[in-house]
Amino acid sequence: MAYLESFLLYIFVVLFVYLITFGVFILFYMLYGQFKLSYVHGDVTSELNKEYFFKLLKNKFFQFLTFAYLITFVSFYVNESMNYYAKGSAYPKAKSYAIVGDFVYFWHSVGINIHVKTGFQEYARFINPEGYLDRGIQSFQSFLLSRMYRYIPKEDGEREFWYYKYKQLYMVKIRYKPGKPYNPNSRFSKIMDRMFDTSYKLYDKSFKDKNINNQRYVFIGQMSFYLSNNIAYYATYNNKISYLKKLFIFMSNKELFQRNIKYAHLLYGVYKKYKRDKNVKNEFDKAPYNLGLFYAGILVTYDMYITYNSHNNINPCTSKEIKIFVSIVEDFYNWEFRDKNSSFHKLSKREQKQVKWLYEDAALSYSYGVATYLCEIPLKYKDDRRLQKVHDYRILPIIKNNYDFIERAVTYDEFTKFSKLEELLEQKEIKNKKSIKKDK
Repeated sequence: MAYLESFLLYIFVVLFVYLITFGVFILFYMLYGQFKLSYVHGDVTSELNKEYFFKLLKNKFFQFLTFAYLITFVSFYVNESMNYYAKGSAYPKAKSYAIVGDFVYFWHSVGINIHVKTGFQEYARFINPEGYLDRGIQSFQSFLLSRMYRYIPKEDGEREFWYYKYKQLYMVKIRYKPGKPYNPNSRFSKIMDRMFDTSYKLYDKSFKDKNINNQRYVFIGQMSFYLSNNIAYYATYNNKISYLKKLFIFMSNKELFQRNIKYAHLLYGVYKKYKRDKNVKNEFDKAPYNLGLFYAGILVTYDMYITYNSHNNINPCTSKEIKIFVSIVEDFYNWEFRDKNSSFHKLSKREQKQVKWLYEDAALSYSYGVATYLCEIPLKYKDDRRLQKVHDYRILPIIKNNYDFIERAVTYDEFTKFSKLEELLEQKEIKNKKSIKKDK
């Protein structure tokens, strides 16, 4: 019954999309026909309209487009079936609905890519949870998920896999925030709560389906940049406070910041999987842009972790977090700039530019400056200019992004006061003076 229902749903969706796409074309064709017929014949009768309409249906180019459309999505169904019913797959009845969901997601992603790649903001009204079109799409995907859950046990992580793909992935791609982009409302914390929950369940639960088992780590990595860059909204939604000041409030709350610490450990677990498991690495290499997002996401998370330690009188130089941070920075750098065979070079020029920006924003942070200047951690690529040792911590705002601190009303003095960098540097200078005296 599941196979029949899902197949009928697929036919319904294919025909519905056909009517929407070709229907718009037919509408404009008939409007043009009305204008043309009225110009030639004066009064336009229903017989003339019918004749003009059937002329379109007999048009060889229109028939070719219709035939090509149907062949394309017959091929789509066959290809998806071969993937989902292949050896190592599990829950075939659930996968029959996934074929339908993937078809809907395919058309949804067309709109998402228009928004992401062109920056056409007006289109975002149609592809976010408050948009006109998206409400219907999300309702249908929820229906499909309810059908799939009948055949997937609760303890299997595949439930979360499909939930993320159909209900959350597009939010990450368009960087959705309810309300105003720079001042989202309190509903945003509920969206993030669900994404954090999805991340943990994807990581902790087992997968019976071996074909999608490793892809879950790519999903977690993809989410990491979105979550780490918005986590401070848990502190307050006060629109009069800049985001970085919200971040200070968030890091000042020990109980609240435990969320970030727990999440950092999760991401480091995924990072170790990526470095040690060839199958996981292959999945990330298939989606290099998501790998760039993951690098940035884990670095931002650990940057907050190190700053939090400093604020709470924990010397960053004695913590393992700073060494983890530097090793990931160097790995990110190697993947992006030194390894000519890395998956980074599979990206388009536009995507490479975006990933380089992610590197500059996430890797060349205060934590990296503190690691190289204060902690004097030896660099693996000491001859490369981008990774040269910082000789004065006061120039760190230039390395990070001075624009952020001017535009977001947070001064460097405020940051050093919060992170207690001045105290740590004074302690270092005192130790240096003592060691000089001993040498004498």
